[in-house]
Amino acid sequence: MLNNKAIKRSEKIRILKILKALNSFYSLRELEEMLSIPFQSLWRYVNFIGVPSDEIANEIIEKISKLRIIESTLVKMAKSSNSNYYNLIKNTGFIELFALAVDEKLKKIDTDVDYVFALSEEGIPIATSLALELGTEICFPLVNRNIQEDVAKIIWYYSHSEKEYKYMLIPRECIHRDKKVYVVDIFMEDIERVKSVTTLMRMNGVEILGFSTIYISKDCLKILEEYNTGVLYYLHVIQ
Repeated sequence: MLNNKAIKRSEKIRILKILKALNSFYSLRELEEMLSIPFQSLWRYVNFIGVPSDEIANEIIEKISKLRIIESTLVKMAKSSNSNYYNLIKNTGFIELFALAVDEKLKKIDTDVDYVFALSEEGIPIATSLALELGTEICFPLVNRNIQEDVAKIIWYYSHSEKEYKYMLIPRECIHRDKKVYVVDIFMEDIERVKSVTTLMRMNGVEILGFSTIYISKDCLKILEEYNTGVLYYLHVIQ
């Protein structure tokens, strides 16, 4: 039976973005085989010169969901790049696909995100891509130690992975009361770092809606599950 459910234009644009991102990993012929959509049509979609009909859009959504194409692709890439995560950071297709996956999960909690916070410099590409999808701002730790106290808040924590005390400079613009923030990174493995940022935000009345990361340690995962935030999304658990 044909599925003629009406699809909003915004959802069709989302489909085009997903297809373009998937085209970073699969040829049009491979996507044709997976989705049962002619590669000529797929070529128009990934180049944003054509929009699928409601019927075709529904078929694409159903196939992507049934085959779990997005998640399986992301997990496969994360596992294969475990020893060299720079391959992921530089891959705009991966960053876009990851952001789209997170965006879809955030839609389920149906609340506005005031800004996306990158827990580290490496997380900035993800934060930027996700913020673009959400239509919001990004925030990230500063690196200039000479920044004045009225511009940024300094927090110290002990890094168990590096076995030394570290600090982070959090812009005060990131810790305004009653703001809602979503935290992202490439790696979440330092428990004290995560705890310090979470504590600072909560003490200042900032609501953390959740966390997303590509890699996460078992210890960090346990802590974040205890926080019981709205959306916790990760691809690969590391030791």
